[in-house]
Amino acid sequence: MRRENRSIKSRFTALENQLLNTFFSGVYISANEIISIGKKVDLELDMNSRELLIKELLNKSDANGKLQECAGLLDALLQERVHQYHMLSRDYNGAASELAALATKTNATRTLLKRESQGNTYEH
Repeated sequence: MRRENRSIKSRFTALENQLLNTFFSGVYISANEIISIGKKVDLELDMNSRELLIKELLNKSDANGKLQECAGLLDALLQERVHQYHMLSRDYNGAASELAALATKTNATRTLLKRESQGNTYEH
């Protein structure tokens, strides 16, 4: 079963890789958070690796016509993390530059999310 899921080609590969790589995305999204977002867009996601969960979340929400809603929920999560980074940087001045870097990366991830969720307008 796992091999079948891994072989699924995804149009969201760049976004999936970004969301899974904390160094580049600036944020860690847990499996539980991915499953919670899935529930909000009427998807039952079984506990699995984060890689398979994010792939399934994006592709199934796209297939069900709920990609924009899913992207909005992911964006809200990322925006909340940016807000937390800013709050922490006020409380911990010594970590402000590192937290600012994380906020910048997370905002770049939000931009990628918006671009990828809009899709290619020439495909239709």
